[in-house]
Amino acid sequence: MKSPITIMFLPILICLLSLTTTKATPTYLYTECPNTTTYTPNSPYQSNLNTLLSVLSSKSTSINGFYNYTVGLKPPDIAYGLFLCRGDVSTQTCQDCVATATKEIVQNCPNSKVVTTWYDECMLRYSNKSIFSISDQSVRYILVNTENIKDPKRFTNLLGKVMDDVATRASNSVSGKKFATREADFSALQTLYGLAQCTPDLTTSDCNTCLRDAISSFPDCCDGRRGGRVLFPSCNVRYETYPFYAIPAPPPSSG
Repeated sequence: MKSPITIMFLPILICLLSLTTTKATPTYLYTECPNTTTYTPNSPYQSNLNTLLSVLSSKSTSINGFYNYTVGLKPPDIAYGLFLCRGDVSTQTCQDCVATATKEIVQNCPNSKVVTTWYDECMLRYSNKSIFSISDQSVRYILVNTENIKDPKRFTNLLGKVMDDVATRASNSVSGKKFATREADFSALQTLYGLAQCTPDLTTSDCNTCLRDAISSFPDCCDGRRGGRVLFPSCNVRYETYPFYAIPAPPPSSG
């Protein structure tokens, strides 16, 4: 497995960018293009890839924020692709992110047959081999909030409980989205926010394994830090001490 890629970032800026409610450019994170498998310009694979990206962009209004598609009949010219939008974003935000990703992914990795790109709001990937219903942890991209937390031992204990809960609920979700969030009070003035998500085509077992693998990176990358994020092609996890996703409305009172 490749060594994980770690990026430090300023949490306030990311918070402002990710929670904006007006139409805005998606927040770009990272693109992985190994360039070990390339295609020739104007080749059948490029033609299939162009069709694939067009279809994915047109399907970004999918109700559960996920869609996969295949173009082509014979290897090695078949193009497989999918997108996954963050489970709490609106249909419009998902559509904007996927539309941007389908344009920028080929600019960031020209002539590559295997590419994965991440934004704060969505992930898009394609390959010349099937990537559907297969857990992929071959690329590990890590982002770290550089601010330190007070009382790190107690924070780590709470973080473990929160991430265990969201991993369990996301992997066992039957809603069409393998997505879960949770908030927990760390102090009277500070709340911990956690998120876990898999591509919905994974089995419960594969999703759970992927999420647990991602969470296992936190002690090494993010010990004592206020936030961290691990991105795999098939799943992702994140925690912060500020809200970075839409908080679900409380259920109506029975009274």
